Amino acid sequence: MNTIFQKNFSKFFYFLIFFIFFFYEEILIQDTGSYIDNIYKRPFLYPFIINIFQLISETAFLKLLSIFQLILGYICLIYFSFYFIKKFNIKNILYQITLIFTVAYPYLGISMKLGLTIFSESLGYPLILLFSVIFIKNYFFLKEVKGKKYFIFMMILLALMVLNKKTFLIVLPVILLGEIYNLFINKKIKFFLINVLIILTTLFLINIAERTNSYIKSGVFKPISVGGSSYLTAPFYLATDEDLEKITGDVNKKIIQFALLNFKKDNMERNIISESENDILNFSKNNRKIFSNYYSQYVYMQDLFENKISGHKFFGLDKKDALLARELSSKHCTQIAFQLIKLKPKENLIFYITNVIYGMGGYFISRDDLRGFYANIGFAGFFLLILQILVSFICVISLSKNIDKQLKSISCIVLFFFVLNLINCLTTALFTPVYDRYSFYTFQMVFFSITLIFILFFDKKRI
Repeated sequence: MNTIFQKNFSKFFYFLIFFIFFFYEEILIQDTGSYIDNIYKRPFLYPFIINIFQLISETAFLKLLSIFQLILGYICLIYFSFYFIKKFNIKNILYQITLIFTVAYPYLGISMKLGLTIFSESLGYPLILLFSVIFIKNYFFLKEVKGKKYFIFMMILLALMVLNKKTFLIVLPVILLGEIYNLFINKKIKFFLINVLIILTTLFLINIAERTNSYIKSGVFKPISVGGSSYLTAPFYLATDEDLEKITGDVNKKIIQFALLNFKKDNMERNIISESENDILNFSKNNRKIFSNYYSQYVYMQDLFENKISGHKFFGLDKKDALLARELSSKHCTQIAFQLIKLKPKENLIFYITNVIYGMGGYFISRDDLRGFYANIGFAGFFLLILQILVSFICVISLSKNIDKQLKSISCIVLFFFVLNLINCLTTALFTPVYDRYSFYTFQMVFFSITLIFILFFDKKRI
């Protein structure tokens, strides 16, 4: 009995923590209502799950949902962690607890309270943990895999993740890279083509599901995209008044005038770029100040472009055409963004790179009141970013020169997590500052992989 308890101590330890959370109140945030009401832009899965719990109990459905999220989170993070614990034979209980902590962190209330909070991330995070293990089994340990069961399971998870949050399309590039890696190793072109066909079929079925969801909610059989408002915010923030005067299109000009009047009314600082007289070197040096200011104002600016401009009256439409107004707003915001980027390509590129670097651990934010993941971790400046680059470089060398099976396995796993995090940051930075809410999915895995390296090094120096 004692032996069983000792072997599973870390599981019991975290189970007790998660069980205690059952008695906490669920947490509602600004987006919670939009999931409960299943508004036009919300994907299918999370509102559907909410509806299931509403059928069970009209009054306690949010409490039941939070308990479900905690149970799912516990199962997935234990499954994720113990796959590596068993794979690398980590028996030290302290090492196990430390390793699990790196992925359990979002649940523990230090930065956010995943599981208790009613938003789609509480479902998305455990799904991507599960996906990561299946991906690693399918692509990095080929000899242990029989048939296509892991690949099919991976496609099911891809569909669930994307139907929960479109952000998870970030896993598609790593799946394609995994298929190319398999083709390079196995030299089986037929196997490769069949898998690519299955991937395309999965994406087609996801698209049909999205269209059906839109038709049920809004009466239109097409995916609803309102990403233009987010895409415009950064180029608009960097633009001078002279830049905005060069924008073509009557509706585009109307949107710009409306935005300028609102920003002026609310004393919004926007064109900080003009203070450097468009000197690109000076602009680069002042990047931290510029990005910090943008970070603090993004939510207001994006809300104006998505919600205030998208009213049916703004476009001279009837109330019944409210959805069309939102689509037109997104379309014109995208047009304005493209024109502004063409006017200042270097500034927008540097600003974009700044956002990506911040998302990967480069701390550009200079505010004392900032809360969240990046504000609570002890690394500062570029330390974490440099650490990722160095570890990636070592892993690439290990793969090219080392014949040790364990080292190659570790290198593949670490590179997978790092590449997934990079893709996430590159994608998110196109539309928004890389807030911890959007990056923690993959950033936790970076911490996990770095922690795994240190543990394996100190655990009898096995690497």
